[in-house]
This record gives sequence, C-alpha cells and structure tokens, in this order.
Amino acid sequence: MLSRLLRNDEPSVYVQAAWEDVGDEALPRPPLREGLGTSHLKVSTRVPLAQAYFDQGLSLLHLAWGPEARRSFAEAARLDPELAMAWWGLALTRGAGARFAAARADAMARALALSEGLPDVEQRYIVAASLLAEKGPSNGRHAFVREMESLVDRYPEDSEARLLLAGFLADGYEPDGRPGQGQPYAQVMLRELLRTNPDHSGVHFAWVCTMLPSARPEAARESALRLPKLAPGASFALLASGRLLGRLGETDAAYRVLEAAVEADDAYLARESLPAVFAPCAELAMRLLSQGCAEAGQYSDAQTWARRLRQRVESAGGEPQALLFAATTLVATHLRFGFCRAAADVQLEFAGELTTAERVLRDGVRLYTRGINALDGGRLSDVERACVALEQLQPSLSEVRRSEGRALCSRDVARVLEVAENELRGSLEARRGDGGRAEATLIRAWRMERRLRASGPAPFSRPARETLARARLRGEREEKALELARALVVERPGCGHFRLLLAEARAALGDRVLAVQDFNSFLDRWRDADAHLPELRRARTYVDGRGRILRLVHTTEAPLPVPPDFRPLEKVSC
Repeated sequence: MLSRLLRNDEPSVYVQAAWEDVGDEALPRPPLREGLGTSHLKVSTRVPLAQAYFDQGLSLLHLAWGPEARRSFAEAARLDPELAMAWWGLALTRGAGARFAAARADAMARALALSEGLPDVEQRYIVAASLLAEKGPSNGRHAFVREMESLVDRYPEDSEARLLLAGFLADGYEPDGRPGQGQPYAQVMLRELLRTNPDHSGVHFAWVCTMLPSARPEAARESALRLPKLAPGASFALLASGRLLGRLGETDAAYRVLEAAVEADDAYLARESLPAVFAPCAELAMRLLSQGCAEAGQYSDAQTWARRLRQRVESAGGEPQALLFAATTLVATHLRFGFCRAAADVQLEFAGELTTAERVLRDGVRLYTRGINALDGGRLSDVERACVALEQLQPSLSEVRRSEGRALCSRDVARVLEVAENELRGSLEARRGDGGRAEATLIRAWRMERRLRASGPAPFSRPARETLARARLRGEREEKALELARALVVERPGCGHFRLLLAEARAALGDRVLAVQDFNSFLDRWRDADAHLPELRRARTYVDGRGRILRLVHTTEAPLPVPPDFRPLEKVSC
C-alpha cells in the first residue's frame, strides 16, 4: 500500500530498515517466493525472469514491504537494465524523507531516460511517479493523483493502477473522526476492486488498512479473514489482519494470525540467513500479542510475550530504541492490570550512548511508573513531584533537531510524555477530590492521546479515557462514567478491562440486572484469564450476590493486591 511506504506509518523499532545503506545495484538477489499474492502488470521486457521479479516487486509494493519490493525491482533491473519500469519501482520503494532524495531522483532519472518509445501506459506510470520523486509525497500529491487519474481513465481495465491510486489516497482519519483527504474516494475504488479482483491480496490488504482506523472496521472483516490465505508469507498482511480482528473483539483469531506473522518473519530470516533487525514486523506483532493477552486477562502470557520481545531485541544487538520499545511493552502490561510496583521495577538501564530523545523517553517512563506506584501507595506529594519532573523534561526536547528516518523523533517523545503527565496529574487531582480539575486534565490527556502519530513511540501510560471514567465514578458521576464505558466497549469489544468498567458503572448506578449481565460478559471474555487476578474475584462476588456494593476505586486503605507469583523484575531475566 503506497501511502504506508511513503509516509512511514509504522512505529519505529530499530533505527535502520533493511538494506537502507545499500545501493540498488548491490542489493542481494532475492528468491522468487510463493505466498505473496498474484499481482501482474505486463512491462516491456524480453526477459521472462525480469517480468517475474517485477511482478513480485509489485505484489510486495502493494503489501507495504518496501525493502523486499526494492530487492525484487533491483533484480528485475539487473536482469534487464533497459527495463524502465524496474527503475520506476526502485524510485517508489526507496523510502520517505530527504535522506533518500538523491537515490530516488537517480532511479527516476533512469526510468525517464528509458521510457522513450515505450507503450503509453508505461510512460504514464513513470511520469506520475516522477512527480512524487521530484516534489515528495506532500508537495507532489495533487500532480501525482491527477496523472494517475488520467492513467485510470485511459486504461480502466488496469486494476494495478487503480490499486496504486487508492493506496496512495487512503489518508486515514482525523482525531475527530473525519476522513482524511481522499479517504472516501479511496474507499469507493477499493470496494469496486474487491468486486472485480476478489483474489488480489493487495486489494484486501489496502481495504483492511483503510477501514482499520474507521468507525466501521467490521466492513473489512472478510478481507482480514482472507488475507492469511492469500498472502501467508507476507507478515505485514498478517499484522494488518490481526489488528483488525483484534479490534473487532475476535481475540482468538487475532492471536493466531499475529502468531503466524512472527513465524513468517522467523522463517524469512532463517531462509535467507538474515539478522533479526531485518524482520518486517515481528516485534510489532509481539507487542500486539502482549496487548491482546492483557485484554483477555492472561497476565502471565502477556508478560511472556513482552519478555520474548525483550530477548529478541537484545539478541539483535540491543539498540536503545528497540530496548525502549520492549520495555514500554512490559510496563504497559503491568499497568494494564494495576500492578504498579511491577511496572516501576522494569529494568531501564541500557548499554551505550543514548540520543536525547531516547534518554528523555527512558526518564519519562521511570518518572511515570514511580508516580503511579506512589499514587497506589497514597504518597501524593511524591506523585506531585513526578508530575512536575515529567513536565520539566519536555522543554529539553524542543531544542533537539528533528530526527530523520526511523530514529525516535523528539516531538513524538514530547507528545507521549505530555499525555503521561496529564494522565498522572488527572489521577492525582481525582484522588485529592478535585473532580472538576481532574476531569479537565484527563480530557486534555485523552485529546492529546488521539493526536499521537502512529509512527511515534507507543504511549506507555494508562488509557486516558479509562482513567477519566474511573475518576467520574470516584466523583459520583456514574451516568457520565457509563457513557464513556459504553464507548470504550464499542471500540474494543474484546477488551475485558473495558467490559469490567462498564459493569462497575452499572453497579454504581444500582442497576443490578444489567450489571450482572455485564459482569457475566466480562467473565466470559476472561474465561482463560489468570485465576489469581482480583478483577475476577470482584466480578464473581457481585454476580453471586454476596455483596451489593463493589469497591469501584482503589484507595490507600485498600491497595491493589499483588499476584502471588510476583517477583521484582530486576531479579527476572527480561
């Protein structure tokens, strides 16, 4: 999907992508592989193998696997140096940003020089791409779209052109839910492509990615179920499928697909004897597996995936950026269950020199987890100090030059810290009984959270809306808490934590019949949860009628229990 390659939409795990610093001519030869889809665009070459590699590159381009697509296009160019469309592919897959501008321009210049005398359709492809290479995805957007529209209008039977255009136009959604520029247009084209090309993996992948952030993810459910069969060797496709199924609440199916994504990446690395840093998305899939287990109440399994992720990035060389990615996954796992001491004990010492963004993010995680631990223990003055320290970290990032490529961006780190600081401060204000101020602070944290970039570091703090709902319960604003809990359940129907929140809001309102239904729904979602979790005991106590009133919020007199198998993480190998 072109937009994902050109806009770098995935979170950064490792600083560099595969073969970033390797020239097109020096790229290692890839094999022709099965399980990547069946894209085909006839190009002007007399070398059948060059056509095969071009088609493989096109399939990989549609599936957003940029480095592998680039290898395939490079091999096509190596087999037939006169193949202009191979250089077209190399220009599109070179990566976003100014760092690769010269390489993109060189590849595009070769394509343009070779395009004279080619069929009209190929010339149109090359001219459209040249506008992106010359002006970039933002400045060249309008001109590229107009040229591709002309191509589609002239050759309406060319499904590859329509898919490239739709994949470029799929701009996602604004924080307020409005579609991005071109999003409705892209959806219309993709719906038609689904009808006319039901077995095209790139079409299903684009449809899943387009609908995933929408209010109607169920529209892409069938595509999410088909993708693992159509492109079992493309982990990006499996990752997108698992994400959508997880959002729909189909936890078991999402788990299987995400696990298959990790296995596909491991098989790819083993087959070509490549280092772990070349895996397209295994680390992202492992984080999602940890999150999915946490939503299902499987605390031990969530920790296992987080620790496997930590071991993986350590074996890959232990880049601080990747280690931070793994550490925040483990922190989020502990916080998801309210085990604040465990979150504060996550090991955050890394060897080597850290960039300013990495150091500030690490210090921010430390301060936040210490503040949450202090809040759980009723040490409110320590929480206040943590909030102030988090606020003071942020200005130092404004002086840092914006990073290029996949390195952590200082602005993204500042946004994540701002969300954490406001969520912690709102919790503190709620604990002090200042409901109005807490509400305003937590709403601000929620709005900031919605504006975080997908390519930036993941938020490590607790979900701001969930904290807001619990603050409303504490402040006896049960109706408002119920309204928010309903919205959370609609967005993540598979998340047991949100269903528990909904049930507790019902109980606070005194609606025992509906509360029992919601508690039973929660217990069904957590049927395979770790038996020691206190949430299970609270739900069963209410359902069994052994108490009409639940303790809906934790106080210093009733702190969260520690699981019986808990051990401080500095004594455990992560």
